[in-house]
Amino acid sequence: MSAWEVEVRRIPAAQALPRLALRDGLPRLLEVVAALMRRSTPSGMEAGLGEIPDKHAIERLGEGFDLRQVVTEYRLLRACVLRLWTARENATHRPEAELVFHEAMDEAVAASVSRYSLARERTLQALDRISTAALGSADAAGLLPRLLQVLRETVAVVDMAAVLLVEGDTLRVESVVGSGMAPGGMVPVGQGFAGTVAATRQPLLVHDARTDSRVSEPLLRDADLSALFGVPLMLGEQLLGVVLMGSRSTRELSEEDQFLFRAMAARTTALLLQAQAHAREREARAEAEASLARLRESEAGLRRWEQVFKRLGVGVAVVDAKDETLREVNPAFARMHGYAPEELSGRRLEDTLAPEARGVLSRHVAAANSKPSHEFESLHLRKDGTRFPAFTHMTAFKDAAGRLEQRVATVVDITQRRAMEMDRQRLLSAIEAERARLASVLDQMPAGVFIAEAPSGRLVMASRQVELITGKPFHPSESMEDYVSDYGVSLHPDGRPYTLEDLPLTRSLRHGEVVQGEEMQVQRADGQHVTVLLSSSPILNRDGDIIAAVATMVDVSERRRAQEAELQAARFGERLIAIVSHDLRNPLNAIHLSATQLLHSESLLERERRLVTRIARSGDRMKRMISELLDFTRGRLGGGIPIQRAPGDLRAVVRQGLEELEAAWPERKLTLRVAPGRYEGDWDADRLLQVVSNLGGNALQYSPGDAPVSFSLSDGGDTVALEVHNPGEPISPEMLPRLFDPFRRANMASVGGGSSSGLGLGLYIVEQVVKGHGGRIEVTSTAESGTTFRVTLPRLPAGGRG
Repeated sequence: MSAWEVEVRRIPAAQALPRLALRDGLPRLLEVVAALMRRSTPSGMEAGLGEIPDKHAIERLGEGFDLRQVVTEYRLLRACVLRLWTARENATHRPEAELVFHEAMDEAVAASVSRYSLARERTLQALDRISTAALGSADAAGLLPRLLQVLRETVAVVDMAAVLLVEGDTLRVESVVGSGMAPGGMVPVGQGFAGTVAATRQPLLVHDARTDSRVSEPLLRDADLSALFGVPLMLGEQLLGVVLMGSRSTRELSEEDQFLFRAMAARTTALLLQAQAHAREREARAEAEASLARLRESEAGLRRWEQVFKRLGVGVAVVDAKDETLREVNPAFARMHGYAPEELSGRRLEDTLAPEARGVLSRHVAAANSKPSHEFESLHLRKDGTRFPAFTHMTAFKDAAGRLEQRVATVVDITQRRAMEMDRQRLLSAIEAERARLASVLDQMPAGVFIAEAPSGRLVMASRQVELITGKPFHPSESMEDYVSDYGVSLHPDGRPYTLEDLPLTRSLRHGEVVQGEEMQVQRADGQHVTVLLSSSPILNRDGDIIAAVATMVDVSERRRAQEAELQAARFGERLIAIVSHDLRNPLNAIHLSATQLLHSESLLERERRLVTRIARSGDRMKRMISELLDFTRGRLGGGIPIQRAPGDLRAVVRQGLEELEAAWPERKLTLRVAPGRYEGDWDADRLLQVVSNLGGNALQYSPGDAPVSFSLSDGGDTVALEVHNPGEPISPEMLPRLFDPFRRANMASVGGGSSSGLGLGLYIVEQVVKGHGGRIEVTSTAESGTTFRVTLPRLPAGGRG
């Protein structure tokens, strides 16, 4: 082997190989050949050589040997062996062994050439597919997934492939095909399987990734991989990244697969560099185009600023900081001073000021130099000698070293503004005078008046009467919240506090609502509440927008106390009537009982019987009056006449009422018409009997003696209607609105010309009973058709029987 190494080093591809890599599997090959020669038989030649020639061919392909150089290696080895064989002492000619030797060497050459050719063809096809895949991807993000897919399709046993690129001291998972790593994941250099490949910069193969301690990445360990192979991506001495491939189906990767993977990794390195170069080129081109666009935009901006400088209506002057001369002025500056722009160029800035204003210019210039900008007013001089006031904004510009280069002054003629300020002062004086007169008028008004601005709700004015009502001095408030804080929380008549949104003034300010006479209780300074009537209205401008609101406040506390006293007196009278009416029933019952017993006595004389009969009738009339008074007081004091419902037929009630009326009025004609239908329902029969009796008695009393009074019932489905009609004089239109008021009919004359009996509570009680049943009563009265009372009653109370 030493003699062969001397000769084979002449091959260019072998010159840089280490000794171990150069000899490769050839010593093992010679041992196998020697064993075959000892047996002097060529049988089993191919099996005896095994994979040694194949592996050698793959290694030489990976080390850059061409096929001719591989064959030359074997030729030189054959020649060395033969030369050394014949040069030995006592060399004997052994034809059988020599034949085996030559056949073995021929078989090795043939196997190497075949394996080299196949591997080279497969590698070229894979690299061609890689190059084809790279044509459709201009950047690494699109290139790497395609290259990994080609690798996975080329090497059948590969289930996972990944590319990790260097970022500082870590590897970033750039692309993955299959499962085992997640894109974007980070692996420190020197840690885990990929980190070890990056740190050693050498290929690494493990046979069981699930148990090998060198595989510490969680995703790789959980991917159920057996063989795992990693290759660094190197550009000379620079590490670009690491490429991995793994297999679940085998623990071994053939030399050819490993070589193919390394070759594809090398090509990937070149393509990756090319993609990165293209990316940098695109970035540089984009940056250049952006710079060109910015340059063009800057030039356009300069042109725009030049146009602005020339067309600006405000005067602009550029002043040299060394000699305070005008470098450049725009037409507006020159025009306001009565010059052409070129006439002012080179003149001093102070020449544009009136002589009496030039003394303070240096102070303003010093102020402009010490801060970003400075503003001041001064008196300027025109070419014709006239003066005008001007407002100047001066800015100092410095270079990178902080040295003052120039100043820019913008000058505005404020002659009109000064005139407007004078007009404004005169207007404010007039407004203040009007305000004083308005305040004087408001203070003379008997009602409190206050005014608030929109939309803030700021209270701007209040009359003296407001202070008298509230007991608090007026202070302008900034908002409605401040108003509530100053004047306290107002209350509704039922004691509920007003919210800020409920206040009349707020409603007028925010919603344009007009509030008339709303009663509220306002808290005084001493904590007591006074009752006021408050009205508010929005104030609109010409466009219809709310600009303010005005509110008036009238103290009605005394009036409310008087009304309360009257109400208490009325309630006392009603209670007194109730008590007296109730207490009168006992002696009246005694009178009625006594008169009834006397009428049944056979010993009573006719003259005395007439007297007793008169007493009994008067007692009945008094009993009805007391009953009406009790019903009246129950209605007024107890929330209405009590109604006790029970199932019944309204026809029976009406017929009973007619029978009683016929007994009391035997000389009058009464008729009843009942339309077909149902008349059952939940009624208070006794109270409805009162309704029939009172309406019938009213009709009989206020109609001619020979005129009939008619009753009619009709079924309305959920309701039943009762109508009572009588001819005669109609009820006056003035009386109709107050017909059901208590004590109204007591003063009306009956048809017979006498005063009507009773207290005038009959119709009042009828209305209360009808309302207690949830119904309604209506009346129509004309000279042609007479008077008709119509009562409509629901068959069941609201909500049903339950």
